[in-house]
Amino acid sequence: MTIVESERVLVEVSEEDTAARFVALGFEKSENYDAVYGLRSQNPDVIYRLCESLRDLGIPYSTHRHMGADYQLQLLREQGHVHGPFKRINFFGNDWNDEAPFVLEDF
Repeated sequence: MTIVESERVLVEVSEEDTAARFVALGFEKSENYDAVYGLRSQNPDVIYRLCESLRDLGIPYSTHRHMGADYQLQLLREQGHVHGPFKRINFFGNDWNDEAPFVLEDF
């Protein structure tokens, strides 16, 4: 999970064949990025439930230097919109470097 906002969620897939599960949830392929899929909704409850559904699928939320998906999710949790433990992928290096070391963490 790369972006969580009030009206959209973006996910980056590592293999094209894994995109099918996101498409089944209503995600659409980005016109600008090859491996990015997004879902937009003006109903915040759709976004909240989607975040929890992705958690249940084991999708980690990424960290970034500024306002990462994990940070946004934590705000939603503090506001009472989402509940339970989530996973995050914590990068140690450049966000865009595919070879950057990372660790999966519970938060």
